[in-house]
Amino acid sequence: MKLNVLYEVKMKTIAIFGGSGGLGTPLCNLLTQNNNFNVIKISSKDVNISSREEVESFFLKNKIDIIINLAAYNYDSFIHKYTPEKEFELNKQIDINIKGAINILASSLPYMRKNKYGRIIFASSIVASRPVIGTSIYGACKNFIESLIKTCSLENANNNITANTIQLGYFDGGLLYKLNEEFREKIKETIPSKRWGSIEELYSSIMYLIDTPYVTGTTISINGGI
Repeated sequence: MKLNVLYEVKMKTIAIFGGSGGLGTPLCNLLTQNNNFNVIKISSKDVNISSREEVESFFLKNKIDIIINLAAYNYDSFIHKYTPEKEFELNKQIDINIKGAINILASSLPYMRKNKYGRIIFASSIVASRPVIGTSIYGACKNFIESLIKTCSLENANNNITANTIQLGYFDGGLLYKLNEEFREKIKETIPSKRWGSIEELYSSIMYLIDTPYVTGTTISINGGI
C-alpha cells in the first residue's frame, strides 16, 4: 500500500556576501530562480564585513539559514615590495579575507545552532594550493579560510550545520577580468579542459553542498582539472 505523504518544504534564506561581484551577481540570479530560497544579495556598500558591529547588526535583523561568502580582496605585489607605504593594502586583505570571514561566522552561528540548521559555504581560490607570483597574502588568506572552515565544521556538525569551502579555479567572471587578455589566454592553456568555469557549474556545486548534509569540513576544487 502506498502512502501519500505531504512534506512541507520551508523556504530557506540565503545571504550572499560579495553578491554584487562578477560571480556573485549571476549566481544570485540563478539562486533567486529557485523557489526554495529567499536570497539576500550583500555588497560591501550594504555591509562592511571587516566591521564586527555591522556584521552583527545584519545577522540580528535577518535570520539566515545559508551563507555563501564570495567577498574577497586581492592586491598583487611581490612580498619584498610590501613596504610601510603599502601597509594599507596589506591590512585591507587581512581585514576582508580573514577578519571578515571570522565576523560572518561568529555572528551567524548562534542562530544556526539554536535553529539546528545551517549551511556555510566559503569561496577559496586555486592560489591556495597552486601559488601564483604576486598573490602571497591573498593565497595565505585563502589557506586560512580553508582551515577555519574545517574547524567550524567540527564544532557544529552535531547541530545539523555543515561548513565547506569551494576552491575556485578560473571562472568566467570576477577577478579573472582584471588580468589582461594575453595573460588570460596563457592561463587558459594551463587548464586541462581548456576553458573557464561557468556560473552554472558553481551553482550546481553549491546546490550539492546545500542538499548533502553528510558533506562537511571539506574543500571542493572546481578548476577544470588543474
